[in-house]
Amino acid sequence: MRHTLAALIRNLVAGFRVACLLPVTQLAFRVDLPQLVLLFVVSSSLDAVRDAIRAGPDRVFNLFGAGSEFFSAGVLLFIAALIALALRRRDVALSLPVIVLASLPVVQVALEVPLLLQTLGVPGVYSYWTGNVVLAWAVVVLMRCVSLVMHGRGVRRFAGALAGGLLLASPIWISAELSPNDPWFSVPSARDAAGGVDAGAEPVLATQAFLLDELLGKLEDERPGVTDLYFVGFAPYGAQDVFRKDVEAAQQVMDERWDTRGRSIVLVNNPQTLLTAPFATITNLRETLNEIGGAIDADNDVVMVYLASHGSRDFHLAASQPPLTLVELTPGGLKQMLDDAGIVWRIVVVSACFSGGYIEPLMDDKTIVITAARSDRISFGCGNRSEATFFGEAFFQKGLATADSFDAAFAIARDRVAERERAQGYSPPSEPQVRVGPAMAEKLKTLRKKGQSGGVTARVPGSGRPAV
Repeated sequence: MRHTLAALIRNLVAGFRVACLLPVTQLAFRVDLPQLVLLFVVSSSLDAVRDAIRAGPDRVFNLFGAGSEFFSAGVLLFIAALIALALRRRDVALSLPVIVLASLPVVQVALEVPLLLQTLGVPGVYSYWTGNVVLAWAVVVLMRCVSLVMHGRGVRRFAGALAGGLLLASPIWISAELSPNDPWFSVPSARDAAGGVDAGAEPVLATQAFLLDELLGKLEDERPGVTDLYFVGFAPYGAQDVFRKDVEAAQQVMDERWDTRGRSIVLVNNPQTLLTAPFATITNLRETLNEIGGAIDADNDVVMVYLASHGSRDFHLAASQPPLTLVELTPGGLKQMLDDAGIVWRIVVVSACFSGGYIEPLMDDKTIVITAARSDRISFGCGNRSEATFFGEAFFQKGLATADSFDAAFAIARDRVAERERAQGYSPPSEPQVRVGPAMAEKLKTLRKKGQSGGVTARVPGSGRPAV
């Protein structure tokens, strides 16, 4: 045992020299099966520590993390066997995995540097480039591992080391597509966060059966002679709290500042609201819009829909509420629902990546569409620790909470988002968008903040006309 531990220490020291690009030869390593197993245990243990730190104090142990480790080990052994065949040297099939595993601990620690920089408040651009530098360095380390087991010198050895190193590094980019990358520790699951109840449990489904009807029944009808504003918040991605918090904060601002209390509803997917809020599903959104369409004066009243979720390049809004299988909302689907509900005057706000793709499908003379990003840009602020998306916070909590009009609120939001992105090093900028239909530009003048009797005006973007 003492000899085995001494050999392990010798291998780790030699691996450290490989990773730090210090002089070392293959003879510095002790290669046998016990060393391969021990080095695998060391590497797996470091991964477990990293996952525990990332998951935080509320972490939950996940045995499936072992599956990810064994998968990675299998890929390493397979690639080493391919390189051994290419070199026509059977010994490489064992010596190369030993050298790689001995060199990995330094790389594994270095991979945490970008996260550490973010924790210390370093601008995101620096942590981003640091991560890229660490990955490039990891590839160089793998190339050096291959070079150590090769004979010869010159261009041929360099070419072989380059090809072998890139082959060993390929799982960095493709392993997630081949196998789940389960961590050893994770944050509590949706089921755990809900006290052991998931969205598919019978008590939840029973509650959801009448919860939407109850809330829709409480919506107040339109008031004759008044341009009423109705608000619908829709947060379909339940795996992160940020979207729930985003739409709830938006509803509070609209109720308190824009007189939607009694005329607002939020649909949410989240483990914390399984028994208190209707699910954010296409079916529930359609039913909500139909109910509002029957309660309003279609020629006079305005309906505002706020969507907050992850977005994709094909402009689908991500939807998640395990174990349910949900349909994702699209711009065309939203337009069809608004048309079918008979809602004429529309304000659509979308906080999602690539949300600019909602503008063209939804636009008409009586619509205003406001998005967190261009159709070809991502937006920011949707991390697990965020209280709201960058745009949701800027438009509702800073803009509509203080401004006298929607265009003034958008101007505040656009400037605040740009400032936060510059300060935190996010690039390229999301560039929030707004498009106002000509008739809606006039209609906005009839929307007033709660308690406001008139007189405060501002310019509607692109219209040249004042709006309240």
